[in-house]
Amino acid sequence: MIKIAHLYYDLLNLYGEQGNILALINSFKNQNIEIEVDRLTIGDNINFKDYDLIYIGSGSEDNLNIVLEDIIKYKKDFKKFIDDDKYLIATGNSYLLFGKSIDDKDGLDIFPYYAKSCDRIRCHSFVKYKDLSPIVGFQNRKYIVENKENHLFKVLSGNADNFKSEFEGFNYKNFFGTFLIGPLLIRNPHFTDLIVADLTTKNNYKYHIDINTNEYKAYNEYLKNFYQK
Repeated sequence: MIKIAHLYYDLLNLYGEQGNILALINSFKNQNIEIEVDRLTIGDNINFKDYDLIYIGSGSEDNLNIVLEDIIKYKKDFKKFIDDDKYLIATGNSYLLFGKSIDDKDGLDIFPYYAKSCDRIRCHSFVKYKDLSPIVGFQNRKYIVENKENHLFKVLSGNADNFKSEFEGFNYKNFFGTFLIGPLLIRNPHFTDLIVADLTTKNNYKYHIDINTNEYKAYNEYLKNFYQK
């Protein structure tokens, strides 16, 4: 069985980001792999060793601050989870929680980046991850991120983290942090397959990628209509 923790599901759930959980559930079920999702929030006991993957979505600034006050107590747990090569996906502004600071508030300080407020940014983005086809997403944020290492995506069009570089997001082992929403995994089935295939292999399952699904058809249609090399 694959176990997923959807953290702060009630506070960090803007833009239909729960769709990322649905994408994961469907991918595992299509492989006849049993999956269990625990939706956890403030006041719940989080037993990190129980989970193969943790997902945290995007939220309002007020809710992000509420989560920031609560999540600090899990700093050592998150660090061990990440160092143990477990998957952690943080989309939208939740990815900022794992850096040094968000404006004048301390973050978990697991990674060396930090965030500063700026004028709100809204844009469609196409980015590149390794040798995959372009990743499609949308950004709606009020922060820039200063970071010099472990970039997740190379920006093909749209905005980089700080407007100066050509990179977006943060990647260390199986930590994936990005401003991209959409939801990311719904709009990019090839990226979802990459994650799910690795998880299934680690858990001694076989994984078959089917590129004839509606998700792939929607992705290819979007590229055809909106992506220019």
